[in-house]
Amino acid sequence: MVSSRKGGRPVALEAARLGDAILAAAEAAFLTSGFSKASVQAIATAAGTSKQTVFARFGSKERLFIAVSNALLAGRFSPEPARALPLRDSLIDVARQALDAMLDPRMVMMSSIIMGEGKHFPELARLADEDVTFPGRDLMRSVIAAAAEAGELRCDDPRRAMLMLQDLVLSSPLRAAMVGNGVLNAEERGAWIDAAVDLFLDGLRPGSATGA
Repeated sequence: MVSSRKGGRPVALEAARLGDAILAAAEAAFLTSGFSKASVQAIATAAGTSKQTVFARFGSKERLFIAVSNALLAGRFSPEPARALPLRDSLIDVARQALDAMLDPRMVMMSSIIMGEGKHFPELARLADEDVTFPGRDLMRSVIAAAAEAGELRCDDPRRAMLMLQDLVLSSPLRAAMVGNGVLNAEERGAWIDAAVDLFLDGLRPGSATGA
């Protein structure tokens, strides 16, 4: 339970603690019960607050779910891509961050919930697919955009190219993890990322037959 404010305790600190308590309670509820069966009232009770306060802070159950995802991803990505590295190494670095983040068991479960329940909760699916929801997207896009501007890639649409690379890196390993077919170990992840980035670059380097 979150204690009430006493004496001179800073309001901002108490607010932050309450936010953390709500997110912790929501994470436990979503990972245990899924999206539809998780109760906002139960989350509020576990956090020591009211349902009205939860909605006042997060707006909706869908946005609360995304806030939990954001909290799980916090600190998993570099603030800026490694621009000083050669292009291939920069993309491998960003791809590794993305794959490691999404193969965290909690993110695997969160992804499973979105895949399983997104059809019945279109706002959840829409929010989950926004670029800002997954920091790895902007890192990938910025590396690709910089390379295209420098003439290292033939690419008129860096965001579309980013989505293609994201799918090459994440789709198969994440799907396997979601259905219980195993999670790649560190060596396997490295080999998978190298192959995905090389395939991507082979299609977009100047002189290649295709461009995104």
